[in-house]
Amino acid sequence: MNQFTASLWGDEAFSAFLSTKSIPEIISIISRDTSPPLYNLTEHLAFRLFGTSEIVIRGLSFFYFLIAIFFVYKIGVHFWNKKTALIGAALTFLNPFFFTYAFEGRMYSILAATVTASMYFFIKRGWVGYVLTTTAALYSHHFAIFAVFIQGLWFIHQLAIRNWKLVIPMLKAFLAIALLYSPWLLPLYNQTKMVGGGFWLGTPTLKDFFGIIGKYLGAGIPHLFSKTAVGLALFLLILRKWGKDKEKSVFLLSWFLGPIILVWLVSQKFQSIFFDRYLLYTIPAGMLLVSSNLRKISYFFLVSLTVVLLIIGSFYFNHPTKRPFKELAAYVSEEKRGDDFLINWNSAAHHLWESKYYLIPAPIYIPKEGELPYYVGTALMTKDDIIRKLPEKISRLGVITSGNIAEINLPGYTKGEDRVFGSLKFVWFTPTPKVGGKK
Repeated sequence: MNQFTASLWGDEAFSAFLSTKSIPEIISIISRDTSPPLYNLTEHLAFRLFGTSEIVIRGLSFFYFLIAIFFVYKIGVHFWNKKTALIGAALTFLNPFFFTYAFEGRMYSILAATVTASMYFFIKRGWVGYVLTTTAALYSHHFAIFAVFIQGLWFIHQLAIRNWKLVIPMLKAFLAIALLYSPWLLPLYNQTKMVGGGFWLGTPTLKDFFGIIGKYLGAGIPHLFSKTAVGLALFLLILRKWGKDKEKSVFLLSWFLGPIILVWLVSQKFQSIFFDRYLLYTIPAGMLLVSSNLRKISYFFLVSLTVVLLIIGSFYFNHPTKRPFKELAAYVSEEKRGDDFLINWNSAAHHLWESKYYLIPAPIYIPKEGELPYYVGTALMTKDDIIRKLPEKISRLGVITSGNIAEINLPGYTKGEDRVFGSLKFVWFTPTPKVGGKK
């Protein structure tokens, strides 16, 4: 078992199930969710070509991850030389947080790839490539707008110094991007209203702010050496020749810290949207800063950091932490018989989407009135995905949960055998025998 073959978790399974729909259905459904459609459209095409296995899903994300690494290398060559570019690309590849999402069956790798490509074409003044990759970034994730905002600040700088040779083509590129993105403005407005109506994220603190920077510098995977990785990266930044190539350093700093600061500030005054995975596209800038303008003494810390990151990454790749839903599904497939009925118990989280991906018919049981929050995938749910009343005359009731088994409350049923798969549990219940004509 490794990161390519590990079971899908809820959001990945939601995306996979959505991507099996037709292209018009994908666009219609996701417009009622919280994301743009590009990742799911490309996943749809990958499914048609290669099938819907975990390897295909993770392979698609890894492909986008490699594109991001390629453009990190290209930026390093443009700003400095091949040696610095290789070091920057290697550190980005090995960055624990970035590496984690190389295998995530969601839109984060395509977001990182398109934003990094956008930054490359922006600094190269390749305006056709810039328009296409920036538009792709905006259609990958809404948070790409914060990267465009940073580019806009550089536009204002060029405008202030009256560099018309650069300002005019840059303005044309911005207008072209706005035109290409305009079809999604109405869905974006509706999705923004949904998020403004309530999200699960709390207002971030200064600890959260510095915590995300620590994650991006080396602590992105819980490991014995995580703090060591952050310390080595900080040493390299401290030793860096900051007086050299100032404009390049300021650009990378604005790319690395700018979106984090902007989102943190927005989250103080409005609905909190401060979440580590939404901003991972800033990591390439941080790794390019760590790997550039090195002093001779820096190479000791650089080699040490590389070794530490290799250890962390190797351990992570071979020790998946996602819930083993595939094992649970195999057990259920073998044990289910006759008129057995299966449900998802809605604890802190339900597992409807994993159930659907692994072909287990198990709707969410919600006995009380009320609706699920939109961010658990309600846009894709049908009326059969939620039940309020358990069916009568069944032999056994199978319950899927990752919560405490003791919290499962099913009047009229008696708990039987249970099986544990990591943090997942599957519990069989049987109707309570009648005594004196009554249950």
